[in-house]
Parts: sequence; C-alpha cells; structure tokens
Amino acid sequence: VAVKVLNMQRRGAMKSFMAECESLKNIRHRNLVKLLTACSSINFQGNEFRALIYEFMPNGDLDMWLHPKEVDEIRRPSRMLTLLERLNIAIDVASVLEYLHVHCHEPI
Repeated sequence: VAVKVLNMQRRGAMKSFMAECESLKNIRHRNLVKLLTACSSINFQGNEFRALIYEFMPNGDLDMWLHPKEVDEIRRPSRMLTLLERLNIAIDVASVLEYLHVHCHEPI
C-alpha cells in the first residue's frame, strides 16, 4: 500500500481530506490508483491525524516517469519513455479525464 498523510496544520486540510475521500470512494478505473481506505485518528501527541491508503504502484508514479529528476536516484526510472509510450500515456490520461467528467455518478 501507499500512505498519504495529510498535514493537518495546513489551512483547509480537513476540507481537502473530506473532499478527496468523497470524490474517490466510488471511483473505479483501470488507470487510476484505487483508494483502499481512509484513517482519521489522534496521534501520540494528541493532534488530529488523517491519512489516505492507496494501492501501491510498484512501477512508480506518472510524475516520476514523465519528469525524472537526476538527483533522485531511488525514484528515477531505469530508462526514458519512448515517444509511443508517451502517446499511450496521453491516451490513458484522456480516458481517465473522460471517465471522471462524463461517466462518474457525480462528475469530478
């Protein structure tokens, strides 16, 4: 799994957490990472704690592949994407956008 911990000290963090949970709870698309669950609790210091649990992406995220950073040895892809791979990614992104804007019960 991958865990996204929200900084609850940031302005609007709770609203952002609730909006993300509401938006992603019923979304199912082959090109979107699946939200597995959400965690809302109090941490060991007595502060609010919110986290989103997503399925793990073993090949890394899209940003890592499209914009590799020389300084990030751990996350840097082993090779550059070909033009065909980049075009296929663009088609997949367009498919996701169509799904989110047209085919969701409540368009996002």
